[in-house]
Amino acid sequence: MTIGLPPAGARTCPATASPAVSASPAPRPVHPAYHHPLWLVTVPTTHPDGRTGTQSFAVRALTVQEAMAAAGRRAHADSARTRRRGARLDFRNASAVLHR
Repeated sequence: MTIGLPPAGARTCPATASPAVSASPAPRPVHPAYHHPLWLVTVPTTHPDGRTGTQSFAVRALTVQEAMAAAGRRAHADSARTRRRGARLDFRNASAVLHR
């Protein structure tokens, strides 16, 4: 009598069932952004007349690379451009500090 289950010897491992399966890393768990550490990213600026300054962004991210990327996205927002008043950003010399 069978009840629709495969025989015990017929089971295959999903990873070995298809040779075309690629070994991709496991997806990162999704955490709400408000649980990420707070970073202060400071970016040097240069005005057209030669004056220098900085523009800072407080962002939440898991790593320094993600913090720099988030600051870069915020730097291109209209409100950030208005505050810079025409100054250019220098992300090559930007720094990020973990807020404690």
